[in-house]
Amino acid sequence: MSLHESAEMYLETIYQLSLQQQTIRSVDVAEALNYSRPSVSRAVGLLRQDGYLEMDKDGFLKLTELGANTAKEIYERHTVLSA
Repeated sequence: MSLHESAEMYLETIYQLSLQQQTIRSVDVAEALNYSRPSVSRAVGLLRQDGYLEMDKDGFLKLTELGANTAKEIYERHTVLSA
């Protein structure tokens, strides 16, 4: 499945946050990207719908196996390109 650049950015940001902290909420993503909460909420909903993310009853985000693998590939690609 091909992702839009914005979806890749969200996945990469969530992946990076997961390397720094144990729990991630939509507000953390909004702060990291300096985006509005409604924008992040919509993107999170789409990523959940497509199977990249899960959200528990407390609102904590977790990458699925598909999401984690995809995010890691994006992160590594961007790391190599910027090195």
